[in-house]
Amino acid sequence: MTIKRQPEDFLVEERLGEAFSSALRPTADATATNATFELRKTGVSTNAAVQSLAREIGVRGGDVGYAGLKDRHAKTVQYVTAPMAASAATRVAGGISRESEGGSWYAKLVGWSERPIAAEHIDGNRFTIVVRDLARNTTHELDRRAHVLRDPVQADSLLVVNYFGDQRFGSARHGAGFAARHLIRGEFEAAIKLLIGTPARKDIGATRTMTRAAATHWGDWNAVLREMPRMPERGVFEALAAGRDFREAFTALPQFTQTICIEAFQSHLWNAVARRFVSRITDDPKLLLTCDDPFGPMVFPFAKTIDEATRGIILPLFAPDTQYESPWADDAEAVLAEESVRIEDLVIPGLRRPYFGEAPRSLFVRVEGFSQDKPVPDTFDRTGKRFARTLRFSLPRGAYATVVLRALGQ
Repeated sequence: MTIKRQPEDFLVEERLGEAFSSALRPTADATATNATFELRKTGVSTNAAVQSLAREIGVRGGDVGYAGLKDRHAKTVQYVTAPMAASAATRVAGGISRESEGGSWYAKLVGWSERPIAAEHIDGNRFTIVVRDLARNTTHELDRRAHVLRDPVQADSLLVVNYFGDQRFGSARHGAGFAARHLIRGEFEAAIKLLIGTPARKDIGATRTMTRAAATHWGDWNAVLREMPRMPERGVFEALAAGRDFREAFTALPQFTQTICIEAFQSHLWNAVARRFVSRITDDPKLLLTCDDPFGPMVFPFAKTIDEATRGIILPLFAPDTQYESPWADDAEAVLAEESVRIEDLVIPGLRRPYFGEAPRSLFVRVEGFSQDKPVPDTFDRTGKRFARTLRFSLPRGAYATVVLRALGQ
């Protein structure tokens, strides 16, 4: 099974929440000063498209708000806001398109809001995904898995474990581990090296240049600075070249990078606890679907084995003040013991930020409006023996389409 053979095979459409949508105004006024744009992009990261749009409308990149990052290797629709004068927005009211990162984006003014858009203003995302390179038996397996995951309470939905997808683990993209492990031990040099000094196969552009320069000249900070381009991470090496210690240098990282490395480790722990817990839902291994993932196997119980109480379980992202609760307490204790981490260890010595903050997350998620078309010949296959299918479904905010595909056998 192959996904994202081309960006158009993976369409993600943000669903704007009713409260935010209904409050949009057709023109700016004294309180509605945030221009709201529908941003369509193909083969471009959210950050690159936002930065390019900011230049076009004459605002700082950091002033453009968005509800979430959308996959670069996909065709996506999302909403962004920017505080600006109505006169400045007029010229892009009819839409503006540009090329960036080898892809393209298009933005159209759709109204004015009183506040910048944020994650809570999005209900979720609608997905239309073409899966390719399917053997005939694989198409049957897709049908089988969809059948056993079908929610008996809501027939047009699947019920799957709400794992974090591999996008969440971008800070561990190199396969060398989680920087947060080092941070909680006060090993700031090791954390920095993992975050910006360890090359990864998927690195591109300036990031690729930076990680390779850092790996080659680690310890000779002026040499690193001579080879790396102008980018926010330069501040780390400038601090080190000026004689500051690694803790201070870590604080020079972009705030997003600092935060995401903590969230990646929290997500890793959450997935491990969820996997251990759901594996105990049934004593019959034939009632469990298991699939591999680069960041740990995923286990999905058949929907019929999940009782009403289990459906409603909330499993938090762990923080130093998290209180273990039944029925997942034993699983959490076991996972942290395996990781050689105590719950009170989830702090970074000497720093107030970033920090491990507790956040609730539903153990299960409904995959609403799920459907899959009949198999058709894959147009990218020359043998005439491989097939493609189109899947359609919606997910609430924070759930991952890649996890749904894992549950279906990808």
